[in-house]
Amino acid sequence: MTNAPSLSKDRPDTGTDRARPSRNQLYKALWRWHFYAGLLVTPLLVLLAVTGAIYLFKPAYENWVYKDLRTVHAAEQAKPMPLAQQVDAVREANPGATIQSVTPPSDREHSTMVTLAADGGGPWAPTVSVYVNPYDGKVLGSVDNGKTFMQNVRELHGNLLSGDVGDRLMELTASWAAILTFTGLYLWWRARPRRGRSGRRGLRRWHATVGAAVSVFLLALIATGLPWTGIWGQQLQKVITATKQGTPSAEDYKVSSKVPSTADHLTSNPDTSVPWAAEKIQVPTSKAGGGHEGHEGHAGHMGSHGGSGDAPGSLSIERAVALAHHERVPGAFTVTLPQGPKGVYTISGKSEADPAKQRTVFLDQYSGKVLASYGWPQYGLLSKLVEEGIALHQGERFGLPNLLVALGTCLAVIGMALSGVVMWWRRRPTGKGLGAPRRAQDTRVTRGVALIMLVLGVAMPLAGISMLVILALDWLLIRRIAPLRRFFG
Repeated sequence: MTNAPSLSKDRPDTGTDRARPSRNQLYKALWRWHFYAGLLVTPLLVLLAVTGAIYLFKPAYENWVYKDLRTVHAAEQAKPMPLAQQVDAVREANPGATIQSVTPPSDREHSTMVTLAADGGGPWAPTVSVYVNPYDGKVLGSVDNGKTFMQNVRELHGNLLSGDVGDRLMELTASWAAILTFTGLYLWWRARPRRGRSGRRGLRRWHATVGAAVSVFLLALIATGLPWTGIWGQQLQKVITATKQGTPSAEDYKVSSKVPSTADHLTSNPDTSVPWAAEKIQVPTSKAGGGHEGHEGHAGHMGSHGGSGDAPGSLSIERAVALAHHERVPGAFTVTLPQGPKGVYTISGKSEADPAKQRTVFLDQYSGKVLASYGWPQYGLLSKLVEEGIALHQGERFGLPNLLVALGTCLAVIGMALSGVVMWWRRRPTGKGLGAPRRAQDTRVTRGVALIMLVLGVAMPLAGISMLVILALDWLLIRRIAPLRRFFG
């Protein structure tokens, strides 16, 4: 091998010496992949880190911005009005709107939130949250959930405000970020940058050290974010379903498995606060009886017992809330009201800090019968891991320490991305192409690295597809056309 270092005459030829050229070639090959991976995803990776860091503060930010809507001051002896009357107040202020759900106040100092579906309702229709003073029924104001600052941040973080196309780009970015991390760890381990506090060497040392320090946390953020993506997340759902590690099956329900179910899933209502693991469960149906066939069990007929507007035989929202407490639904749970004669009450609550404290209950809108009640004990191991991961990803699982670690990781990613760009800018040969690391000359090494990358690509399909495209372009065009070969190195 022409670039192999010569051996000293005073030192025998050892296996370590013979292996060093191959290790150098491996270093070159992985450095080249690391370079092009960074070049490919740095802008979107920075966007992911910035929006992720901002979204960590969503609860605190919205509690501050919407303080006047979410909090109330009540006299010590004041008693809240029936929820049905509060819903009626919202309906009077918003004639023609479809009431989707009600979130009762978690304590005496919070307002009731009533969610409306705009544009006539339907799956994934825009929603508006209306806040009501539970003591006097006064409508405090409303928030268009699709236009809030944090919702826009979330959409940027998840799909670049561009639907499925943006979702795929962000999934591709997250996948390549994992590859950047793996290759970067190897480069750090092999090179262990020498001391240097200034210039390119100092920046390189900082880049490598910080990358190695946060690598575990970064990989954790990537792994816990992928379940939300379109392709990877859907494939994970299929694996969980096939291995029965996800939503509870019918026989796991508290009540008879013979309850009829609809084709709708909980994800058809974006305001239902359900765990990720339960999003695809089929929703059971209510069964009208005793002359109540065809009653519209929607919010327009949900009044208090004996109150005006009650549909004969229908379950009041107060009774539904009481049953939710009886079933030990935790937290500030959401009550999704029945839509149509076969609809059910869906009551779901969870503790963001403890994924194990979550429960979802379906109630027959006529009899109040618990059609299904499930929680953490019914989830499979994979679903539990995903739920734990989501809480970690959002900086909620262990309170402030979790938030600070997630924030620090986001800031480190921004710093590494920017330092990588600066290092490339300083080392690039002016007018002579991209300045990419040179190719490894040992074909066995390059093929082995390509195989390793493709194995990673199998685990992350979009990254795998992009690798095949890159390898095809390299083989068919870049290696064969001199200007392209000079430019890409």
